[in-house]
Amino acid sequence: MSTPALPDLVVMQLWLHMGWALVLAGGGAAFLARMSVPLMLRRVIALVLGLWVLMPGNLSAAYWLGLAFQAPSVLGALACAYVGWAALCPTVARATETATRPLRWEVGLVVCGALLGWALLLDTFAQLPSALYPLGFGQPVLLALSVLAVLPLLQAGAVRRVSAWLAPVALLLFVLLRLPTGNAFDAVLDPWLWVVLHGVALRWLYCHWKTKG
Repeated sequence: MSTPALPDLVVMQLWLHMGWALVLAGGGAAFLARMSVPLMLRRVIALVLGLWVLMPGNLSAAYWLGLAFQAPSVLGALACAYVGWAALCPTVARATETATRPLRWEVGLVVCGALLGWALLLDTFAQLPSALYPLGFGQPVLLALSVLAVLPLLQAGAVRRVSAWLAPVALLLFVLLRLPTGNAFDAVLDPWLWVVLHGVALRWLYCHWKTKG
């Protein structure tokens, strides 16, 4: 078996800070938007969180987050950047997105992400017939994930939605830089993103049930 391609150590360290900066700043801005915090205050807090993560050494939040959770997935960081952008520039975000309801393939990706997380969790506890995680270092898994990532773009109107490009861009960065660990599974999924996907799926189910009711 060939040696898996791993990211450069310097690139890994840069991503540790950049990734967590996107997660905290973007996720924090989205949370504050849900709490109806004024727009200017959202921007100030997002800026502070981003600068805090980018500080060097153990003064940085990324240092402690990295010890506890390692680096975030590329897709998770991009998703946080997207929701943060929507929270900090709501007028521009509403003008860019062409639909408020989830597209069918986006729903499929959320379901696939949640199921993949459960499979990886079972693999962690050695409950699968064969190891799943090591397959993420190979080309077949990367090809399969790439096919799933571009499927949303085939639906009418999807190419004009920023959210439909998150997974393809995440995999492109993985191909170029092998972030964050050289394993394709880590590029598209992490424990926090997995939890959020369950929340998104439950929210969609609730909205669907409420609409039908």
